[in-house]
Amino acid sequence: MAVSNFIPEVWSQKLLKIFDNNAVMANLVNRDYEGDIQSAGDVVKVRTFGDVTISDYTRDMTLSFQALTDPMQELTIDQQKYFAFKVDDLDKAQANVDILEGYTKRAAIGIRNVIDSHLLAHYTDADAGNVIGTDVSPIALTSSNIYGYIADMGELLDGNSIPSEDRNLVITPKIKTLLLKSDEFTRASSLGDQVVQNGYIGNVAGFSVHVSTNLSPVSGVANLMAFTPDFVSLASQVNNIEHVRPYDMFADAVKGLYMYGSKAFHPTACAVLKTDTV
Repeated sequence: MAVSNFIPEVWSQKLLKIFDNNAVMANLVNRDYEGDIQSAGDVVKVRTFGDVTISDYTRDMTLSFQALTDPMQELTIDQQKYFAFKVDDLDKAQANVDILEGYTKRAAIGIRNVIDSHLLAHYTDADAGNVIGTDVSPIALTSSNIYGYIADMGELLDGNSIPSEDRNLVITPKIKTLLLKSDEFTRASSLGDQVVQNGYIGNVAGFSVHVSTNLSPVSGVANLMAFTPDFVSLASQVNNIEHVRPYDMFADAVKGLYMYGSKAFHPTACAVLKTDTV
């Protein structure tokens, strides 16, 4: 038997490096209402508090008591994502790496990126008065003017009495380059050239600045978001992850179901800058 065409295969324990998208949003929004989510369509009830009227007082006057309302808003768990993959026993026997565990981790990263893109799409829920630029006339950012526009976003939040604590700015890699070239950012940030985890690159104009590679342009316009966690609430849960043996094959399989929902409860807690610098 001729064996000259036989090419032996070697299974390496070294994994090929994979470059993942930088997901940041899930750590920047409000997740206080997650609770227990049992099935798609579940609704998280969120209590909100209205304003209390402040009135003038004079001695011996009769007080007028305000009838308080207890409005409830709903956050619906209306998004469901799943993953499912199988590994043949022959492949598993020849591999020197834990295939099932490795791909389960890859699935978790994939879900993280889906959630990031979903939350970034909430820029459309920002109050109309908090938007700088338009889709027709987006702002052309440079290293010279970017600090001024970020300061303008902060002014919009100030005008809506949004607290100065926990303010975040999410930008694209292109905008990151402009910002790193900005003298104002260089002076404001104590990190210098260091970039730390979760896309955080420093602070400027009262914002913690984060870079997300999931912030994709829409029709050539990038929508940069400046916000506090109160802007969007996220409720999510890994509903089920199962390791199964399909009855009709020699293989191991893993399947998982992830459920989530989000809602912008405070539109004035976000400012958006529309730019064609993408």
